[in-house]
Amino acid sequence: MSQQKSFDLNLFRIFTAVYRTSSFSRAAEELDLTQSSVSNAITRLKLAVGEELFIRVGRGVKPTASAMNLYQQLASPVSEIEQVASSFELFDAKRSERTFYVYASESAILLLQGIVEQFLEELSINLVFREPPLIEEELQMDLQLEKVDLALDIWLPESSSFKSQKVMQDKLVCVARKGHPRISGAITQEQYFNEKHIIFKMRRDNLSVADLLTKQVLPARKMHSEQSSILSMMALASKSDALAIVSKSYTDEYAQLFGLQVFELPFAAEPIEYYMVWSHKLQQNRANIWLRDLLNQAITRRTQA
Repeated sequence: MSQQKSFDLNLFRIFTAVYRTSSFSRAAEELDLTQSSVSNAITRLKLAVGEELFIRVGRGVKPTASAMNLYQQLASPVSEIEQVASSFELFDAKRSERTFYVYASESAILLLQGIVEQFLEELSINLVFREPPLIEEELQMDLQLEKVDLALDIWLPESSSFKSQKVMQDKLVCVARKGHPRISGAITQEQYFNEKHIIFKMRRDNLSVADLLTKQVLPARKMHSEQSSILSMMALASKSDALAIVSKSYTDEYAQLFGLQVFELPFAAEPIEYYMVWSHKLQQNRANIWLRDLLNQAITRRTQA
């Protein structure tokens, strides 16, 4: 039997998993194999191609030039095969008792949780929203390993390993408590920078949301406090003279409750754009398609409301 006829094509699938995850152990987790099986497969492939494929670096592996060249040739066809295989998986929402996991920002959870629960009332399916990890690479890895089914975030992936869809848009506004001694009705740029500020710290990039989305470099602001929760920011603003920048969707829900004035920003800012992100290999997966459709319906109902 020739080498071509006896070649195990599954080696390519294992190779692409190791390449994407930079780890034998994470590839094994993704493929539901043992780490030794993955290591043996890479050894077999190395012997077949006659080139070293990976170099150990710390706890992971780094691809060689030969591996990079091989991956460029294999990534697309292997991904298409995985999509076809995934599409064969049966899914019936009326009979399923599956739990889906979705990484979502605080804002996305606020906007969609109640509506999603209404859609699932007559089903045995459960959907659990989770805040995304602090490190973006961990988010991507969890999507690849299918620890979560998709993500709703302002992050847009560049890798071809993921598919994405823009699903929502929001904007930033400024809030101050009603009865503020110096600000009422509107706010100028001078007033804005003369006050103390409650800063919302992004979970990634070590930036404030204003610095991330504004079209200009902002002057240094006097800090009142730093928060990672928008609701906490609004509560603090209601009990102090400090200003806060929050999304309009939050002020629509909570400005009256917290007794806050809402102002347009006194400087230009980009809109907040939310994306639905999922693993490319789940593009044709019936359960994942159903989940994406469910969330799109929830987003549509939220927008109409």
